[in-house]
Amino acid sequence: MNQQEKSLQSVITIIEAGINEFAEKGRLVSLNGICQNHKISKGKLYHHFSSKDELLCACVCYALDNLRTAIDDYEIDSTLNLQQAFHKYYKERIIHWYENPNQLTVLRLAYSLRKKIFSQDSLEEIRKHQDKWRESKRKKFTQIIHSTDDILRIDDKTVADILLIMYENTFQVLEDQMIFYIKNGNDQQIIQASKQLLDYHDTIIDMILYGAFKS
Repeated sequence: MNQQEKSLQSVITIIEAGINEFAEKGRLVSLNGICQNHKISKGKLYHHFSSKDELLCACVCYALDNLRTAIDDYEIDSTLNLQQAFHKYYKERIIHWYENPNQLTVLRLAYSLRKKIFSQDSLEEIRKHQDKWRESKRKKFTQIIHSTDDILRIDDKTVADILLIMYENTFQVLEDQMIFYIKNGNDQQIIQASKQLLDYHDTIIDMILYGAFKS
């Protein structure tokens, strides 16, 4: 491993430690505490991040990039109808949150605090990663729409934009409930919360697709 690879690995180690700390403690996180709890030297942490704001920004961008990668790598099953295809797509998103619950918690924290703690430079950096994440979602929605022979009543860009708004603004409460159970509940509660979230998703998708496609 060369020096550049070692430096990158150090940054990832610090960011992943930061995600765990921010998810657990919110604004009460301290950089010294991260060093103590995760056996990271202060010199190494402060070499890469000069402030808590800067580290939280990096944690948010890291979580967004992981989301984007998972979406980009998702393979569409062209044998499914649209309802089934979107069901499978969102089920994969739930699995991602199940495997990375602290990342969703950090994204929620950052959104609630964005005007209180982030510098303008950090907000701009996060916005760049958000734009890439949204573009990946829009592209994947369009690919799913085109995976069948159904005929649209309206253009595919409009449908993709509607789906984008829906995915970003409709499921927060149920997603947060699911994450709570992943971190604090038992297997049955996790299964029930995930099923409730997926059922609600399917209902909303059915409503959108009913109006978007010709019978």
